[in-house]
Amino acid sequence: MFVNLAGAQTYDTITILSDGGVEGTDKIHRDGDIYTFTGDIYGFIMVEKSGITIDGAGYTFQGVDYTRGIVLVGHAGGSFNPCSDVVVKNLRIYNSGGRSIYTASNNNSFIDNTFDSSGIHLVGGGGEGNLIKRNFFNNSYITIDYNSGGKDVVTENDFVSSGIFVTLSRPPQVEGNYWSNYTTKYPNAKEIGNSGIWDTPYDYDIMPNSSHGTDPCVDNNPLVHPVSFEISNDPLVENESEPFPTTLGITAILVVVAISIGLLVYFKKHKYASSF
Repeated sequence: MFVNLAGAQTYDTITILSDGGVEGTDKIHRDGDIYTFTGDIYGFIMVEKSGITIDGAGYTFQGVDYTRGIVLVGHAGGSFNPCSDVVVKNLRIYNSGGRSIYTASNNNSFIDNTFDSSGIHLVGGGGEGNLIKRNFFNNSYITIDYNSGGKDVVTENDFVSSGIFVTLSRPPQVEGNYWSNYTTKYPNAKEIGNSGIWDTPYDYDIMPNSSHGTDPCVDNNPLVHPVSFEISNDPLVENESEPFPTTLGITAILVVVAISIGLLVYFKKHKYASSF
């Protein structure tokens, strides 16, 4: 469930500095190169440092407007300094526009996040690409433009009323995602055995009526079922664990049964013993 944070009169202007320090908030805890949210944040985060992990820990981030979310294009020392090797994970991103996460660099990973009326904007770059994996997109989009690399990878995500826009770029490598409108678009498609993959590739929309032109973009292995994962702000709970593990439930039942049988034997024994 998302919380609208914009009701606050002010927002946080946060910087993760090139020297590793954090300015503008007390809701991000640093432990080496890992920066963990300790509460919901409404604001703007400028990242000047490469090689770090931003762990949302299940909290909600809401950017200020379309252009100001989490920006991996730092301006350390007043110069342009795009950051790379940054991981953003376990974050709920709400109502932050198409640049909720914005980067002009490569080798970044965006994993296990939930986007609601938000998005990722990848611009420029021709290197190893970025990884977008196991995210839930609701009314949200990935935008890729001015990117000649074509090595960005989009896989194992859920797209619900969402999609990918590609302009003036080579398309990313898209494989094994769930698309909520798939059966409407391909009503005659069949599952390949019990593989969980449809037999008809998903040709997703790319900036309809765009005059820029681009290569065809296709998910050759679209998923039949959504990808299941859970974001939690409990550090003891794994992202993909069951809400109540089956093994724990079975163990609890067996313990109760064992205790019940033990009590029954005890009372029967003592009842019979008292009759002699």
